Amino acid sequence: MASVLVAGCGGDDEKSDKAAGDKIAGAGESASTKPTRTPTPSAPASPAGGPDLSLPKDVKIVKDWTEPKGKEEAAALRDAVNALTGQVRAITRQDAADPAYLYYSYPGSNARQWMQTDVKTHVDKKSSVTGTRRLSKQSVQIVTSQSTAVVTFCVDDHEYAAKQLETGKVVNDSDDATNYVKYEWGMTTTGKDGHWRAKEIRGTTAAKECM
Repeated sequence: MASVLVAGCGGDDEKSDKAAGDKIAGAGESASTKPTRTPTPSAPASPAGGPDLSLPKDVKIVKDWTEPKGKEEAAALRDAVNALTGQVRAITRQDAADPAYLYYSYPGSNARQWMQTDVKTHVDKKSSVTGTRRLSKQSVQIVTSQSTAVVTFCVDDHEYAAKQLETGKVVNDSDDATNYVKYEWGMTTTGKDGHWRAKEIRGTTAAKECM
């Protein structure tokens, strides 16, 4: 098990690039409410004027948790998921300039860089994704009100796979323990419009707490 800087997943050789990294400052200092037992498909949600977050019919992001009661906590979690959704959308659309993930990532940040690199890698390989990503065990720490937060959640990608666009071949590594990833998102906002952006993304592959 290793702590890594993570951009996204895709299955087999289409997995995202990874580099060694440390925990985001403030992560793990508090936990939000326990997840629910019944998962529900996530509905794209964003502040008024946000970009389109719709996904193809064969791609789903499912959340298995109770939303935080605090307004800031709920907004930071919402937009961390929106950043993840936007990145997946960009891959399925084969568009490294898709406004969704750009809107939910901070310009010049390592989050933007790694997300963009992952999307471009899929585009260059003519590879998309298909299946379901399952999100659970969320926690949110507001480090500085209306400024900085750390959002943590688990992602289960056992039903999520790479899909070669030219051949239609689906590469599924469902038995791979690295499909369990604990993500930590460093989020930032001005607090003026409730719009949070990802500034850092860290993850732990084969995370036991996510299995």
